[in-house]
Amino acid sequence: MSQVQKKKHSPRIFVAIFLYALAAVLILVSIFGFYLRGAGTTTKNLNSMRTQAVLHSASGGLVDSIANQARADKLKELRSRSDFRTLGLDQVNATCDAAASAARAEAEAIYSNATVNDSTGLENSINAFEKALSVYGGLREKERAIYSDLYVTLVENVPDWTDLVDAAEGDDDKLFSSLSSWASSLALSEHAHLKSGFVKLAHAMAEKEQTADDAELLGQLTSSLTRTISDWTTLSGMDDDSLWTALCSEIEGFSENERFRSNLLQTAKKYISAAEKGEVISEEVKDSGAATVYDTVTDYSFFTASDEMSAASEGVESAYQELWSELTEIIPDLANLDKKMQKNIRTTLENTVWPGDTDFSTRFTAYAAQKGDGILSGTDAFMMRLSSLARNILIAGIALLLLATLLMFWKTLTDRFGIPRTIITLFFIYLCLAAILYDISVPMMLSNVMIRMGMYGILVLAMMPGIQCGIGLNMGMTIGCIAGLLGVVLSLQFDLVGWHGLIFACVSGALISLPLGWAYSKLLNRMKGNEMTISTYVGFSFVALMCIGWMMLPFNNPKIIWLLSGHGLRVTHSLLGSYAHLLDEFLSFEILGVEVPTGLLLFLLFCCLLMWLFSRSRTGIAMTAVGSNPRFAEASGISVNKMRTIGTVLSTMIAAVGIVIYSQAFGYAQLYTAPRQLGFIAASAILIGGATVRKAKVSHVIFGVFLFEGVLVLGQQIANAAVAGGGLSEVMRIMISNGIILYALTQTGGASRE
Repeated sequence: MSQVQKKKHSPRIFVAIFLYALAAVLILVSIFGFYLRGAGTTTKNLNSMRTQAVLHSASGGLVDSIANQARADKLKELRSRSDFRTLGLDQVNATCDAAASAARAEAEAIYSNATVNDSTGLENSINAFEKALSVYGGLREKERAIYSDLYVTLVENVPDWTDLVDAAEGDDDKLFSSLSSWASSLALSEHAHLKSGFVKLAHAMAEKEQTADDAELLGQLTSSLTRTISDWTTLSGMDDDSLWTALCSEIEGFSENERFRSNLLQTAKKYISAAEKGEVISEEVKDSGAATVYDTVTDYSFFTASDEMSAASEGVESAYQELWSELTEIIPDLANLDKKMQKNIRTTLENTVWPGDTDFSTRFTAYAAQKGDGILSGTDAFMMRLSSLARNILIAGIALLLLATLLMFWKTLTDRFGIPRTIITLFFIYLCLAAILYDISVPMMLSNVMIRMGMYGILVLAMMPGIQCGIGLNMGMTIGCIAGLLGVVLSLQFDLVGWHGLIFACVSGALISLPLGWAYSKLLNRMKGNEMTISTYVGFSFVALMCIGWMMLPFNNPKIIWLLSGHGLRVTHSLLGSYAHLLDEFLSFEILGVEVPTGLLLFLLFCCLLMWLFSRSRTGIAMTAVGSNPRFAEASGISVNKMRTIGTVLSTMIAAVGIVIYSQAFGYAQLYTAPRQLGFIAASAILIGGATVRKAKVSHVIFGVFLFEGVLVLGQQIANAAVAGGGLSEVMRIMISNGIILYALTQTGGASRE
């Protein structure tokens, strides 16, 4: 038997050994490449590449100008011919392209190998230009980062820009003071140069708010036309004044919105014309699901530079003029170029001389893009290319090392961690390596992962009581999510902000979920053995039912209801200015470039601790026993139905709190169909963490949500970088979610838990 087992594993082990050897070779080669970067010959070659790249950038612009002029001249010549109109477009383009190509080839022969008698002056001017660009680039990056932080703080916290601007009564100083109350660091003296930009931002945001409100109100007024008037033919033949009077008498809200008169009359006339032709008039139905809301993107159009940055910009201008003088001495014809072509050459030179940082690979790539590697030959070319690829070779070596380790210890790893967790963990590590290859900031991505971990963590934790009590993956947790959303809406109804609003939303949501969870548990107790099917059906049905409920509930705060009708809740509700990001920013700090949302993670860990303590209580142990073996538990005197009820109610209440935490981290509360897929996301995360449909622990929750969100966050960025148009993140989420759930269900073997 041992010989058979040995034969069975020998191919896998042989491949693993081969991969270990190959990884070792790649890692040694990469180390040699990093060593070469510090060699004097390499530095000399890199500087020579830079000089050649600068000359090529300048001469390339001149060549492009000559080729473009040749094409224009040929087109002018063709147009002067009497038979021009008989020529086909393809023939004209081919003739012009041939002329441009011939001129380009001739110009390249003249200018591509410019002779430099003394390169000292050119190299000194390049060094000065590079230093000036470096200083300016550093200041620009620093000041834009400060501006971005202030911009995001204001955009995410100011609840009503229109009120803010109106309260200032045209006084810019007063308006800036009001802005500073929302972003205290804006009042610092070193940020005084940002005043004019942020004042303009406030006015622009107020105008944007007013435009959005007007568009929403106009949409509701337009929608009311089809819902109120049943027979449009009765309005035929009326002039504009009579038609407007008739509409105002028929439809509530029209008379108070005279500014929309022309738009509404145009729509009404269209409906009248359609009715006269016997066409059916119906309201355009839009998806009632919540809109997708992305992270705040900084608009730099309101950015203003400091005096120091302006001085650095003047230094760049001076250094460039010196470099341009050197280049025109070497290639005199550059002085004859028009301003547009000179501007294009300058942009190319700036990107070549200062590609953004001093990293060897970045500089080599920038110089090589402008044919700077053309001066290298033989061993020098190979060594420079090896040095530039040292990082990529190292990453490839590490990737092979990980793959070899996985193959070598496959059985041990999968037995301990399971196949899904093992594969997803390796995939996550590979994504981190790929992020480095694509120059994606891994610390920034990990910051995002931590925030999303706190966002989804409580929702994933809500799966744990359901699994422990025996109902399996609680896809009906959306009942609790809707209860939590009711708590959020109640807090907005009463204009509660800060910690009071957040605590109120959590507590009220949990209380609302209590009777809902109890009723839901009674249904599951009557349908033992089919909990997964029933919970999914109930969850989806409850979401659909609440699409009606959100329109009928008697809320009246104008900030959350539809403007025209005065009732019914909007789809998306901003928590900015209420308690958005309250937990994220509580005690947050940065370490190694990773922003840690301390409050969010502490709350998640606190909830996990409470769940861990509950699992070790007498009730928790009894509930786990029911989930593991209900027959044995019943024989031991434990009420199976009671424990299942406790687990279901607890799962529903945790989900209610979870959606509140999710919403405050997201910055928006989304109603209607938005909660529908949350059950699948939570189920996928806890299963990736190592849980099964019969067993779950707190460690499965923490590890699973980190892995799941990590793969999605990094996968989205890498997909966008690797694939034109991106858009693979959602596909990846669906594949991982459904694939993991399917795998987990196949492991149950279809056996009854009774």
